Amino acid sequence: MRNTKRTNDFTDFGKMETTREELYKLIWKEPVTKVAEKMGIPAPILRKFCYRVNIPTPSSGYWSRLQFGKPVEIPPLPAFEDKDVPTLDSFQKSKDKKVRVKGRKESVREKGKTSNEETIAVHSDSIEPKQEVAYIMDEPQDPREKVQYELKKMDQAVFVVPEILYAKNPLIIDTKEYFRGDKNAKYLNKNPYKSKIKSPLNIRVQPENLDRALRIFSTIIRVLELRGHQVVAKDVNNTYVIVNEEKVPILLYEKNKQIPNTEPNYPKYLTVPSGKFKFEIPRKKLFSIYTTCIEDSPATKLEEKIISIITKIENEAISIKEDREEMERIRRQQEEERKRRELEEQKKKELAKKREKEKTELKAAFLSAECYSWANILRAYVEKYESFLNEKATLDDEDKEKLNWLKRKIEWLDPFIEFDDELLTEEDKQSLIHPETDMKDNRATYHSYSEMFPEFTFWNNPFRRRK
Repeated sequence: MRNTKRTNDFTDFGKMETTREELYKLIWKEPVTKVAEKMGIPAPILRKFCYRVNIPTPSSGYWSRLQFGKPVEIPPLPAFEDKDVPTLDSFQKSKDKKVRVKGRKESVREKGKTSNEETIAVHSDSIEPKQEVAYIMDEPQDPREKVQYELKKMDQAVFVVPEILYAKNPLIIDTKEYFRGDKNAKYLNKNPYKSKIKSPLNIRVQPENLDRALRIFSTIIRVLELRGHQVVAKDVNNTYVIVNEEKVPILLYEKNKQIPNTEPNYPKYLTVPSGKFKFEIPRKKLFSIYTTCIEDSPATKLEEKIISIITKIENEAISIKEDREEMERIRRQQEEERKRRELEEQKKKELAKKREKEKTELKAAFLSAECYSWANILRAYVEKYESFLNEKATLDDEDKEKLNWLKRKIEWLDPFIEFDDELLTEEDKQSLIHPETDMKDNRATYHSYSEMFPEFTFWNNPFRRRK
């Protein structure tokens, strides 16, 4: 090794060992195809050159395992003492490969190309090694995928259920005390982690399986607390996890099984504990209960499914939040719809009120106009009547009194004259102007002349005969 100084020269790997190490680092930081693309040479040529100078290259599954966070092994760079190594440039020329520059690199293998087509050979001395690139997976945006992503990044040792129970958590201590009974609770007096919470966890197992149930629950509580969540035991039948202010109920119980009854009496089968655990996440939705279950199987025990339990608890909290937000959205939508209908009803009432007011005003105008019209008609009638009696020379004091009476009524009827009658009121004007209506067919009922005036009066027959 003649020179150990870092260099960007890729032309002579036989003389400069550091350049070979640099290519080794590039190959294991990025796929060969990307390195070859940045160097401007075909990927097969670069692979053959690495094989020639004894540089190991990653397999096809290396980058997949690295992407999903699985452990990978990088072999060390082996020693290489062959001094008759061609340069990368000469090695490429020996393979008769050239690269045509047109925005993207591709191999030129066809014959008969015109001389004016711009082609250049790749000179490796013009390529600078890229700085180290850290492959970091983008954090997913979906909340459920984000939960899985965060759980994979955690230390997997926290998901291991211990073989021995260490009762340090207050909930675990109280649950153990609850199953033991008050008579055996004296051990708590010397326990430095004496609990002040008296409600046990929602565990329904046989006493001989209590230790296993507590170890599983202790691991679940520990992981949930590391995730920033809280486990609360409200009473013996209600235990829930607070995940981002959402309450997720949880339950651990022992499944039952049926065995034949060996006794001759009824029933034929007996229900006994099976020793298999089942972890449930019940959820009430409308009038139904949906349950998410994780249980012991012949292949795997519940202790090996802690990650799945934590994932389902947090996913359930996400679902509860989504349902709550959806219900809140529906409630707001219904509230807005109710307010809109009330506003429309209020506008309709106000419009109807304005219409009635307009109609009332218009009816009053109609009545005044009709009163004015009838007053003018009666004035003409009185004037004509009086002139008629004067022509006939039959006007006497009684007739004058009658005419004066009608003139006073005309003044009362005329809306432009302020005159109050002693007997008649404003309601009488409407009854006089508008005849009675027949409510059966809602149309005006007209009476014959004889029905209206059964006897001759002063006003209906000027040619009356006096007694």
